[in-house]
Amino acid sequence: MIRFFVTMLSLLCFTITSQAQTKTETICFDDSYHGPERVEKVRQSDVVLLFKIGTNPNSLPTFYEKTKKDEASLRFYGGNILTVQGINGKIKRVRFWLVTKVDGTLIEDKDGAIPLKPDGKGVAIWESSGNGVDSIVFTTYRGTHARIKKIEVTYEIDRVILTISAARHATLYYSDKAFTIPQGVVARTYKIEDNMLKLSKKYAFGDVLPKDMAVVLEADEGSYTFWMTENQGEKDEKNVLKGTDDNSQTTGGTIYYGFSNGKRGVGFYWRKADGGAFENGAHKAYIAYTPSSTAQAKSYLVFDTATGVHLTALQESEMEDEPTYNLAGQRVGKDYKGIVIIRGKKYLRK
Repeated sequence: MIRFFVTMLSLLCFTITSQAQTKTETICFDDSYHGPERVEKVRQSDVVLLFKIGTNPNSLPTFYEKTKKDEASLRFYGGNILTVQGINGKIKRVRFWLVTKVDGTLIEDKDGAIPLKPDGKGVAIWESSGNGVDSIVFTTYRGTHARIKKIEVTYEIDRVILTISAARHATLYYSDKAFTIPQGVVARTYKIEDNMLKLSKKYAFGDVLPKDMAVVLEADEGSYTFWMTENQGEKDEKNVLKGTDDNSQTTGGTIYYGFSNGKRGVGFYWRKADGGAFENGAHKAYIAYTPSSTAQAKSYLVFDTATGVHLTALQESEMEDEPTYNLAGQRVGKDYKGIVIIRGKKYLRK
């Protein structure tokens, strides 16, 4: 008898760990500063400082070198605007070191903001009241100016560390986070054609994996770090893969498949005998499928391969008495192993 049904599944073992890394970047406007005199943009690692003139068209923020009377500093004039932006993380805290003898007060540029009053050492601090912000804007009162010696930005980067087993495959899904694909990893989305999974889109090293996009990952055994990014990336509207952010019941179809390593290889298989809904793991992918005929629905969806071997089409009962041929066109028996042709289509018999 030809065994085309799955009798045992091995759930793929891969571990997803979500972590946040806190980092601090320091931008100095002292004797070590070697940028332009008129300061408009400074980038350091994952932090960008954007300076604008604001309300006074003649007062662009300007760096002044040390003199006998004054310390080296950036003069931030009344009405100037400073935007502190995190590239790959949330801004948690900004600290300013100011020349203490200058009467200039920085304020967050929004209604009702409390001025940042420097302490006796000239340090003024802004801190997020929540989980951080993508960017924060500062200004100062008209008719005054602040002299900034140093800006320290503390931010938090979300990252996911995914450990892939010897099976070399895993799935990944986050509804609210986009990630940059790390080196050594390929992410793929899929569509269903002729009851078979076919490649729809591929994301490689450096590409942005959009949020709310479930994918199948392929990589050598090991651990890989996926860094969160504010970039949107390009979504694949044809993608049939779905996902859950926590351990949740699958929804959205009539037949459900979970990612496993079964007798047809790595692919998506029924978790229940009737293809019913099941509890999907956190941040993992599944398939919710509505075939044209549930009576003909197969118990697995595996990937189309480069050799063109189609591993699914008919129920076992329909295949048992069908004439079977090898690739040379010779008729073979039911015990023949390898690639066989049934009704003009290729299958892999193990």
